[in-house]
Amino acid sequence: MSLVLHSVSFEVDGTQLLDQVSVDIKPACITALIGPNGAGKTTLLRIASGELAAKGVMLDDQPISDCSLESRARRVAFLTQSSALDFPFTGLEVMHMGRIPHLTGALHDRRVVEEVVDKCDLGNLSKRIYTTLSGGEKQRIQIGRVLCQVWDDLESAYVLFDEPTAALDLAHQLTFFNIIQMLRDRGAAVVVVLHDINLASKFADQICVLASGQVLATGSPGEVITSSNIGKAFGVSIDTLGSPERPVIQVRATL
Repeated sequence: MSLVLHSVSFEVDGTQLLDQVSVDIKPACITALIGPNGAGKTTLLRIASGELAAKGVMLDDQPISDCSLESRARRVAFLTQSSALDFPFTGLEVMHMGRIPHLTGALHDRRVVEEVVDKCDLGNLSKRIYTTLSGGEKQRIQIGRVLCQVWDDLESAYVLFDEPTAALDLAHQLTFFNIIQMLRDRGAAVVVVLHDINLASKFADQICVLASGQVLATGSPGEVITSSNIGKAFGVSIDTLGSPERPVIQVRATL
């Protein structure tokens, strides 16, 4: 099982958003994408999910564009930064939308959604009207929705999150990271865009640093989070603390 981006480039209106980017999205692995605003992180996720078409994206050794929409949706789930939904569905009904690509029947779908509700502690939110929820509560429901999309076979799933913790409080941030660790332990490949480098260092198995549409560094937290790499990507001077395997950074000043 593999999802690989090999020398992927992408431009819009003459602006190069990605330039010869290669990333191996590994099963049973949490990959964090970090980098400054405009580095290409969201574009990379949109291409990896098949939402944007680009050459060089291979899902199980075949171009992802050759996969039908239904088969791809059963394998690759993508939570965008914002999910606009203005209809008065309950949280449970929104989560059931993750079952649309499947032809597994109402009973099985209901069982899947109930399992995800329990795993993500969404019992109270699932009964409420989605449009009345706070931003963080909506995000929790949307996280549940994408899990429902791939829950049947996590060993072959790729779950992509674009800044999923931005609207979450500290307790629910921790819950989210517990969830993606569970996904990883059950064999799923997880990719998450994070602005908090220390969270990436704490929870990711692999970190990819993007800057100006190119991969600056890829590897374990200890290999990637260095004063040199962070300085080049973000233009700041840092101190690294904590363990060499999972360093914690403190910003000193801009370069």
